[in-house]
Amino acid sequence: MTAPIPASDAAPDWLGWLPPRLVAVDVETTGLAATDRVVSFGAVALTTASLATAEPEITCHHLIFDPGRTSHPMAEAVHGYDDWLLRHQDPAGIHAGALADLLARADLIVAHNAAFDLGILNREFAAAGLPQVASKVYCTMEAYRRRGEKGRAALDAVCRRIGLSRAGARHGALEDAWLALRAYLWLQACPVAVARPHLAAPGNLRPAPPRPEGPLPPRA
Repeated sequence: MTAPIPASDAAPDWLGWLPPRLVAVDVETTGLAATDRVVSFGAVALTTASLATAEPEITCHHLIFDPGRTSHPMAEAVHGYDDWLLRHQDPAGIHAGALADLLARADLIVAHNAAFDLGILNREFAAAGLPQVASKVYCTMEAYRRRGEKGRAALDAVCRRIGLSRAGARHGALEDAWLALRAYLWLQACPVAVARPHLAAPGNLRPAPPRPEGPLPPRA
């Protein structure tokens, strides 16, 4: 006869309503218009069953791209990548297949202002001849608003509400993906605090040669 599982070994209630594998994503872009392009991509993939262990199992993805156009000055002030550096990176299309595969394996994709992030990713996938994202998507911004929380629902405001802050002043795609993940877990009443990942430079970052003096020549 099998002995009953001790209460301490039972899965917590909140684990039952989480998907097996979720991927939190964020993109930094050249701007907010329909013609703007992705500059950097960050994702934190989580196997949710590991939240019941001492060390949650996460995998991080952080990439930078040449968007093929200059960033709006306000967008560049947010992400911090100047046009000279970006001109020496891979175009997003080179990595689009790998990103599409990553998102296709997710039971749930999490993003803050998901309509923007998934919209620009779908444009990049379309340009690479790939289908649009088909996985289920959860927007932490909309979910936060549905709770009836007072004040703004921007990611920084939500993070202040749950006691989180950025490591620096600029927005990085990987850190913002992690913040969206933490916001999602808080919204799901999950008490586990997934540690901030190591915020290294994008894994495919190429150093740029010395910048020429004067204004940069126009892009081709």
